Amino acid sequence: MPQWLQQEISQADSLAQRIADCSLPRRREPLASALDLRLSAALPLIEGLGGSTRALLVRQLLRALGFDEHLHLQWRVEHKLVQALVLRAFLPEAIPVTCGLDGLRRVKGAGNLRPFLADWFPNGYVIKATLGDSSGEAPARHDPELIFDSPAGPDPSRCAQAHSECVVLVKALLDEKHVVQERLAITTEYRVHSIEEDVIEDLTFRRYDPGSIPGERDAPNEYVRSLLRRLPDALVGGSLLAWDIALLPAGDFVVIEVNFSGFHPAFKRGFHCSGYFHDQRWGACDTARLLNYVARVDGVDVTVQADRPDHPIESRFYLETAAWQQRLRGQTVPLPAVVFDPRPETELVAPILEEIDAFAGPRRHGEFRGEIELRLSDALRLLPELAASSRALVLRQALLALGFDERRLTVWRLEHKLLQAHVFQRYAPDSMPETCGFDRLTYDVPPADLRRHLRRRFPGGFVIKSALGDCSGVEIDARTEAALAWLEAGRRFMPGVGRITDEEFVVQERKNIRREYRVHTIEDRVIEDLTVHRHHGSVGPGERAKPNGFVEGILDALPAGITSSAHLGWDVALLDDGSLSAIEINVGGIHTIYNAGFHSSGFYHHRHYGAIYSARFLLFLERAYQCRIAVVADAPDCPDEQYFYSEVADWKQRC
Repeated sequence: MPQWLQQEISQADSLAQRIADCSLPRRREPLASALDLRLSAALPLIEGLGGSTRALLVRQLLRALGFDEHLHLQWRVEHKLVQALVLRAFLPEAIPVTCGLDGLRRVKGAGNLRPFLADWFPNGYVIKATLGDSSGEAPARHDPELIFDSPAGPDPSRCAQAHSECVVLVKALLDEKHVVQERLAITTEYRVHSIEEDVIEDLTFRRYDPGSIPGERDAPNEYVRSLLRRLPDALVGGSLLAWDIALLPAGDFVVIEVNFSGFHPAFKRGFHCSGYFHDQRWGACDTARLLNYVARVDGVDVTVQADRPDHPIESRFYLETAAWQQRLRGQTVPLPAVVFDPRPETELVAPILEEIDAFAGPRRHGEFRGEIELRLSDALRLLPELAASSRALVLRQALLALGFDERRLTVWRLEHKLLQAHVFQRYAPDSMPETCGFDRLTYDVPPADLRRHLRRRFPGGFVIKSALGDCSGVEIDARTEAALAWLEAGRRFMPGVGRITDEEFVVQERKNIRREYRVHTIEDRVIEDLTVHRHHGSVGPGERAKPNGFVEGILDALPAGITSSAHLGWDVALLDDGSLSAIEINVGGIHTIYNAGFHSSGFYHHRHYGAIYSARFLLFLERAYQCRIAVVADAPDCPDEQYFYSEVADWKQRC
């Protein structure tokens, strides 16, 4: 039988005892009057969101209910190892055996780890990152006091135990980047949502299968209710939880993990909630179920008001949620008339192009001709604005040291795929597939005619993408089909289209792609040895020349308004006919709308190869700007960043 690690249990049991001893209300007081959730009142809450603004309404609701979004995350229960061990203390039979990978290495000692893991977990195991979908970052760990507190955090008087005591207890656990978890024979996995000690009955779904399951919810819902009854007040009170539970062949349930809503201090720092609430297709419906539940339990009206039309993306979500509230109650949904700006996209983008053309700065920075020392201790202040992994820290620090303006492109919103397509079409015609805003293209098309209309417009095929955020890559065809099915069902309301950046989706001409590359550039130069295959495999000898030359040709045509201070990641496709096309461009720097903060190509903070790519980037900076760059890992209290800086310094010597 697999075993927990006793030393990890000892650390977490002490933390669990402190959680159990916290005297906090298990259940809030019901609302005494109607709750009016106005978009205008929620706009200040956009700052601090960990991702999409579709989570804004849930954050606003929790604030209105008096929930403290820092409460549970002060104990770092979003960290999968800490969470598993804490839950084990209260629900020992409900949690699969979970151990830190480094903890198991210490038990094993030197040698081959695979046979050891196979012996430790005789029925198999899975390895997961402890934080999010990456290998583990924790900006809050740099100052130990910040692990469990923040300027906007909970009042320490609400819990008698000092947060600093908890730091000592879980620090070694937080250093773990991966967990190894007992593999289970899963029949079905469910996502169950709870608010405090109640399960929200109609917010239970199969984790990976679409559709509503009204007759199937009773058993997983009752299982989660039984668990909530056994958890301490401090974990239940003020909570909005998303439980991932598995049904086993024998009919038993187990908990895979629990997603805590609130302000996460580490990975993608900011407010997070269940992805079901900000799903692009069903987020409004699921958020409406949550609002209706609160209204039903408290016996009051909970209404949503989209009263800021100058924020069209958020306004659309508020309107859709309000419509779903009525639809789920069996009421007729009167939709307001669509407000539509009939001007063509080329006319709407013209003012931005004029501003780009008017930029008077140089195409590139001059030679630096000096020594640059990138000390980790100096870079820690830059951590809070990173949009994702702290492995992007060294790149950000280097660019700032060279005098790059990381906010220069922010005002033009070039990360928006539709605006981006128009801008690059202006300066490098036919370098990208034809790209249109979905709403302008289909605003007067009945849902049942969408597919026919789009096929007429794009006879060679099309793909549908989110205008903001990561592209779906190799899954784009499946995601396009899923989006079409949702849109054809008439489940999305379009309140109107004004600015070009109001478009939520783009429709792009489909290309027959043989292979896709990621090409990296700095200002008006290609970083020759940083061109890689986009999805898999290593680049063969001489293979980089063609995609690099293609991007160099585009760079030559771009004005200084785009190249100056820019670091871009180009997704370039080699097509079946041998030609090349830029699919989209990943714009580095500070983004202010979707996942606000500093962004860079994901290859620089890749889980396995980020140190190599960052080292090559620094070597290119040395050649291009005539400087010497030293990387100094001098913050051992920040183990993740210390390790990455050491790796970059080492690879810089080897590359």
